Amino acid sequence: MGRVSPPGKPRPHGPTGIHVPEDLAPIIKRERKRLGQRLRALRLERGLTQEEAAEMIGIHPKYMPRVEAGRANVTVDNLIAASVAYGVKLRELFPEAREEGAKK
Repeated sequence: MGRVSPPGKPRPHGPTGIHVPEDLAPIIKRERKRLGQRLRALRLERGLTQEEAAEMIGIHPKYMPRVEAGRANVTVDNLIAASVAYGVKLRELFPEAREEGAKK
């Protein structure tokens, strides 16, 4: 039997139904968007269409726009495949935040 939330206490969930603390949800959303922008930039630098990139990464072409828009919860396998396809280190998919006052 599934877990039931106490009355008046909805359980926030991430895109996969995994419990995500409320304070983390906006951070996850922001970082997914940043990741998607980075993937799009890398694809465009290489002159690839979304369809070509999706084929190289091994995802469905209709999924690629969602990935680049930050609306898809990609797997670690997808990220590794993207780093290989685009010829960058995995960590290069996650550029450092350039926010004012960011800690180093």
